[in-house]
Amino acid sequence: MSSGYRGRQGIYASQTPVLSATIAVMDKEKLLYVLSPVRGVTPDQSEFIARHVQSRKDLGFRVFNPVEDAPQQDETGFNIVMAELNFLHQASRSGGGAVDILWNLGGKPSEGSRVDVGMAIGLDLDLNLIEVFNQDQPPSGPQIAYRIIEEIVNDLPSKPNLETAFNLLDQMKKDGQATIDWDVAMTGEEQEWQRIRLGLALSCQAWDPAFKIKMGNLVGLDPVGIKSYPKVISELERRSVL
Repeated sequence: MSSGYRGRQGIYASQTPVLSATIAVMDKEKLLYVLSPVRGVTPDQSEFIARHVQSRKDLGFRVFNPVEDAPQQDETGFNIVMAELNFLHQASRSGGGAVDILWNLGGKPSEGSRVDVGMAIGLDLDLNLIEVFNQDQPPSGPQIAYRIIEEIVNDLPSKPNLETAFNLLDQMKKDGQATIDWDVAMTGEEQEWQRIRLGLALSCQAWDPAFKIKMGNLVGLDPVGIKSYPKVISELERRSVL
């Protein structure tokens, strides 16, 4: 399953390129981000992901696999998100970047996958649906992000969820900032949109470092000493006022 989707190619063409020196070197490379669950995968799923990563490397892609290439031991999660965003932005600026998606449909939902989908949409990257895990289990949450992926991959005539994402992105660009409310328990559609909105906001900040991301209402307990997106958002806000 794959898609050559480039829904809003060049939406930030007028922006000054970030990391231009790095990107100039990487223009001839094929950059590929692997969007897959990091925690809670079975040994078979982990092996499938590893084989896919290696197959793409064998084809000459420069692959970013968060399991291996993001600093997973980071205490707050900030450096993980920045490493992922940095690569996705480089992939977007290279003109030939893509995202291969291995989606977890059942079991425990992945917050990071939802954020990644938002970043990929905001950075106008090709999306390729490679595999769907745990289809025999009840869906993990409302699966709005997966609906967006299906709308893109199947080129559905009606794309209501994708259009909602584009509308949110347009409003963020207009405002120059985004306030992210966060419910620690991702059980409903609004909570899933919070994750997608954060990804969209991060894509805006990748193109425009002056773009501000702020923490809104936090519902639920964000445990001390455990990496989390509320901690990432708080660090983004702190750095924006330094």
